[in-house]
Amino acid sequence: MADKSFHLFPKLPAELRIQIWQLCLPFRVHELDFPIGEYLYIDNDDGIPLPCRGKPSADLNGLPPVITRVCHESRNVAYESGGVAEAEFYRDMPYRDRFTSYTSVIADKYWLDRKRDTVHINWSPTYQCMQLEDSVGSALGYVAWVSRQLLGHPSPSITDDWFDDMCITQQGRYSSNEYVPEVFDQVPSWCVIVRTVMIHTTFREAAQSGLFGLLGDASVQTVSLSDEEKINAFYDFADKHDRQLSTGETFQRVSSEDLEQKLKNDIIETMQSDKLLSKMHPAIMFRICPLMCMEEIKRMEESRRIAESKCMTIKRGIPCPIHSMI
Repeated sequence: MADKSFHLFPKLPAELRIQIWQLCLPFRVHELDFPIGEYLYIDNDDGIPLPCRGKPSADLNGLPPVITRVCHESRNVAYESGGVAEAEFYRDMPYRDRFTSYTSVIADKYWLDRKRDTVHINWSPTYQCMQLEDSVGSALGYVAWVSRQLLGHPSPSITDDWFDDMCITQQGRYSSNEYVPEVFDQVPSWCVIVRTVMIHTTFREAAQSGLFGLLGDASVQTVSLSDEEKINAFYDFADKHDRQLSTGETFQRVSSEDLEQKLKNDIIETMQSDKLLSKMHPAIMFRICPLMCMEEIKRMEESRRIAESKCMTIKRGIPCPIHSMI
């Protein structure tokens, strides 16, 4: 195998080396919380294990960039505009924009690059409608405020469930906690995730695809519905490399036109106006999970089933095979 190392790199002028390191830095979707598997697979049939828990993919995406582990020079380049978002970052946040939930990420856990990252929040009123978890504060105000602190991409992303009329009615989203119309005007545009595709594959395969950053360390990607070529490239990668697909299975693809039209209809119905249409840009989110979640969840379900079976045996007065051996 040919040696692909560039041995003369250390001899390049420092200015050129720094530019190369900068090109290696990922443009990421910085997540303020982690997704919940029950929400990602809301249409999953009862009794069938969830294909993914969600959180491992967010943890992978929040790791420091690869070049922070190469050398002192590359690490310094990464830290020029990046690092963990420490408490000082949130010090000036207005009280009404503060938000906490079970899924919230600890401030000093996930990497944030102010020049390159966009910001995303997975939480939506659906979480409360499904009774998945409780929250305090304004999720929309929170993501809008953080996006305004970023230097390069001040357009945050949310899920399309913010335009679910059922959740608005049940949770009173127009209460003091969610001043929706005002928040939507605080940033020039919003990316609305109309579908999330979780791909279970290895870090190496993701890196080699070139779809998840130059070095594969941008494991969450949002793709505009208008970019069908790129969307198809992600789907093709998923069909080929997802380790949880059975032979012959593929990811279900939905027409971009249908997804876009549905979002437009939902926005108009929910907001009782079409004024927001120009600010809302639909996209599909593709995520990498490095674990075999379904196999792990199947093992957990099987262990629980066996434990419940043993308990029922004891309750009926039948000697438990485990206890009979003791």
